Amino acid sequence: MTRLWMGLAVGIGLAGCSGTPPFGGDAVDQGGADTDAGNVYLDEQNTFLSLNNISYDPGSDTLTLNNIPFDDPDNAYERIGTEQFNNGFNAYQSAPAAGTNEIQYFAVFRRSDSGLTQVAAAGTTAYIDFGYGGAGAQRLGATPSLPANGIYSYSGEYAGVRTSLNAGVNGENVVNYVTGDVELAVDFDDFDDTGTIGGFVTNRALYNDAGQPIGALDGFISLQDTTIDFATATTVTADASEVVGGNIVRSGSWEGVLAGPGGTEVAGILFVEGATGNANNGIREVGGFIAER
Repeated sequence: MTRLWMGLAVGIGLAGCSGTPPFGGDAVDQGGADTDAGNVYLDEQNTFLSLNNISYDPGSDTLTLNNIPFDDPDNAYERIGTEQFNNGFNAYQSAPAAGTNEIQYFAVFRRSDSGLTQVAAAGTTAYIDFGYGGAGAQRLGATPSLPANGIYSYSGEYAGVRTSLNAGVNGENVVNYVTGDVELAVDFDDFDDTGTIGGFVTNRALYNDAGQPIGALDGFISLQDTTIDFATATTVTADASEVVGGNIVRSGSWEGVLAGPGGTEVAGILFVEGATGNANNGIREVGGFIAER
């Protein structure tokens, strides 16, 4: 990647400005990476999807996302009070201080009803290209003992952060939130010793950066069948594809963790990315879901 690719739109908000990550300091936060084998992040799939730990304080309703540069000195994200999502997710944003090199990030977060998993995803408009962000899924309880056989259906909710390049009225980048439904199928017996899991994200709805509804979003996201690591109760990374009108328009990957007695809950993350017919006008979506059987 070139430096122009990652140039910040600093100060005057021009998405076309070139430049480097601003003015000294490291390009990523230091320390705090989640090393638990039962949790998954997109940081191994894309260098700039650098998020590598999540924590949440329900008392202050503060989300903390580690390893995203220039978001906040404490990595803190505040709840967006105007958000009107139609599922259990909520919208958050960083709060850049005036006169600093902090930039605006937008995030979604949900802790499952059981309290056994949580997911988060984040993105920004502040770079010439998509910039930094990411997604993570954490299991908050013990590693489950998974069934040796059986075919099960899981259903739940999805939310994501969608960055569209040069889509604003003045050519600036635009962030939207997305919600949707997720449906998964799991066969714990076949393939032998690995099982199989896959599914779809459907019924997608679009929101502005204040969390206000805009309307339905065409298409769906396909989560390619993959296998399960029974030792860690996680899924092996597989392809994710955004499909509109029968055509794959954006591609990426997905992965997840299983939780609860017998693996009754799945928390997953994904990203899809691609152009929209113009080399300077692409879209990246990062998101997470929680599904139960």
